Amino acid sequence: MRVHRSAAALLLGAAALGCASGGAPSNTSSTTAPGMDVAAYTSFGWQAASDPSQGALTILDANIQQAIRERLLEKGYQEVASDPDLRISFERTTAVVEKASRPSPIRIGVGVGSWGGPIGGGVGTEVPVGRSGGAVTEQETTLTIRAVDPKANREVWIGSSTGEVGEELEKGAIEKIVAGTLADFPKKRK
Repeated sequence: MRVHRSAAALLLGAAALGCASGGAPSNTSSTTAPGMDVAAYTSFGWQAASDPSQGALTILDANIQQAIRERLLEKGYQEVASDPDLRISFERTTAVVEKASRPSPIRIGVGVGSWGGPIGGGVGTEVPVGRSGGAVTEQETTLTIRAVDPKANREVWIGSSTGEVGEELEKGAIEKIVAGTLADFPKKRK
């Protein structure tokens, strides 16, 4: 019976370790300009495109803009069409990133059973021969959001996050990367 409990505990521990090794969180950073009190601003509007040749707003960019709008409204800022305190702009860049995949060269398997007998157990090992692993490519999107004071003609806040948002229009992924990017954007002072 001790062999059975020990093996079950080992299997449970291995399963827990496997579940705990999920995806890493997004890389997020932000900076406020020295001496600027972003929470003192009350309204925002959108920065006009500096390059008219960029074309129309894509559906993905419209969804990102809507997610930014919702977050800023939640933080207490008011969207206005003319003469805003802050002009908001954003840009996204997508890159294919190669990440090394290095699985353990030695694998250990544990089995417990009671087929046709009182109780049985076994331990097996495997050592791969030849090349294993290799590189895995992933598509990462970096979202950068900027807040500019148009009266002072000065950038007052910038934030960026890197995550997995492809050209597919996954609302959850868009909301996650926008929320991460604006996490440190201050709430409007009341």
